[in-house]
Amino acid sequence: MLASSSMERCLFMAVLLIGTTMATCTPVRASIRSRSNIVTNQRRFHASLLPSLKRCSRRSSLLPHAEALSPSSYQVPQNSENTADQAFEAVKNGFKDGKNRQQIELMLPLIGATDLDDWPGGIRQQFKAASPMCESILKSLRRELGLASTFTPKILDDGDATAAWESDKITAILFPTAETMSYISTAVDKGDDRLVLLINPQWNKGGANVFSDFGWGSQKDKAEKLLKTFEFTYSFEQRKQGGANIKLLRSYPKSWEVLITEDDQQFDVIGKADQRPSYKDVDLMLKTAFPEENIFSRFMKDMETKKGGGFF
Repeated sequence: MLASSSMERCLFMAVLLIGTTMATCTPVRASIRSRSNIVTNQRRFHASLLPSLKRCSRRSSLLPHAEALSPSSYQVPQNSENTADQAFEAVKNGFKDGKNRQQIELMLPLIGATDLDDWPGGIRQQFKAASPMCESILKSLRRELGLASTFTPKILDDGDATAAWESDKITAILFPTAETMSYISTAVDKGDDRLVLLINPQWNKGGANVFSDFGWGSQKDKAEKLLKTFEFTYSFEQRKQGGANIKLLRSYPKSWEVLITEDDQQFDVIGKADQRPSYKDVDLMLKTAFPEENIFSRFMKDMETKKGGGFF
């Protein structure tokens, strides 16, 4: 009876874990006033804002095949300053290679987070975290490219905290929405030698059972056609998937890397891609890297490690 009871409790906790993980991993694109997976689970990123960049030499028991994985070719950002500097290098490299329409995604540092909500102030609070990073990138671009004119900031939509910075050669838009597509189109029409930079877009392109922010018909087609001309030159995002802490990183001209980490100091590559990896792509990479692993086995190994070989 005792053995049966223990087994039932193990299975019960495993079911709870699976349910929680599936809820966490559901790939839902953010609405205008909610952040995407880039911002979700940022408490781990916030915890990684540490002065020490010393890499951990050990491998966790949850990564049994880690010896076969290769370390990242990137210097993974440890704070918002690192992220802004890395994004600047990517945008600069892309612009010099003739990529004048670029999109970047910045992982934002948490400010004012509570136990219940990472962003109790919503999109305006996120704006306070993002705007210094944007200004750092633009100042570096202005200096590097030898631009004479300064940037003129403006608020495009106060409710959605959408802002723009304009100079004679660059237009940068933070938190663009579907409502600001006309502004983006106008910026593009100013000339092929002009850099138009979209930073952390907030639109929902739609999908299964999700209505697109761009509407339907010709209006949607026109918006999507324009956005396809923009290339991801930089992206640093984080997600929980398959019970693992995953980071997606791309800095032009290098390819996308899908990284797995347990301490936010050591990062191992489980896959690379030329295009932004989808949720299914990452799932396949996890299964390939850890063919014998699943949520239940990770849970059992973790419990065994924490309890010194026993569960209860």
